[in-house]
Amino acid sequence: MKLIASDFDGTLTRNGRIWEDDLEAISRWRKAGNLFGVVSGRVLFGIECEVERHNIEYDYLVGASGGQAEDSEKKELFAYKCSHKHILDMAQFILDNGGRNCGVGYERTHVTLFDKGRNICEIDRELLKTISYTYQMNTYFATDEEAMMFTEKVNEKFKGIFTAHQNGVCVDIPPYGVTKATGIAKVAEIFGVDKKDIISVGDNCNDLTMLKAFNGVAVSNARAEVKEAVGFIADNFTEIVDRFI
Repeated sequence: MKLIASDFDGTLTRNGRIWEDDLEAISRWRKAGNLFGVVSGRVLFGIECEVERHNIEYDYLVGASGGQAEDSEKKELFAYKCSHKHILDMAQFILDNGGRNCGVGYERTHVTLFDKGRNICEIDRELLKTISYTYQMNTYFATDEEAMMFTEKVNEKFKGIFTAHQNGVCVDIPPYGVTKATGIAKVAEIFGVDKKDIISVGDNCNDLTMLKAFNGVAVSNARAEVKEAVGFIADNFTEIVDRFI
């Protein structure tokens, strides 16, 4: 049994859609006795909605950049959380360092504590009082360079509490030590899949941890540094399935 772990935005979907040939390749992969799942920077309920909307077959989903997972029956496999006391500190840090907004994922929802794009430039402290924990916080910047600098600052200042992952102009911030690679490793342990039998597929910087850890494949539209980190570049999932099945 082998396992494919695929990023969603820009990898499984291109320009907001998934091709029928790719859906058929995923079905063929699973019918051969293998596992397929999506590993996303979105929180879990958000990626659930997307895979259902696109009619994507799956055996597991990993959300919050590796911090949450569930099986095809929506049974929780694992979840890591940061407590309420750290959420305000991070929200203030995002605000002070130029983040355009501050999102918080918890329970089965995602809320925004401030959003400069909508001229909401102060933290909603009343809303914050209702949030007891977070699976992941997030923000975005005007440029990739700003997002990269902010990611480095978070990983220095909040070591032991949060880990930040850049995804273009966006930054996802799950609990400390959580990455897409750790999420896939935990899923593989639960399903009994050997490391050598895991294939990871991605396109952006936040995919690098899993691409470097597990037989990485980049899609043809991936960033240059992602392509440089892998041994195989594919135009579509049919190529990936044909190579590894």
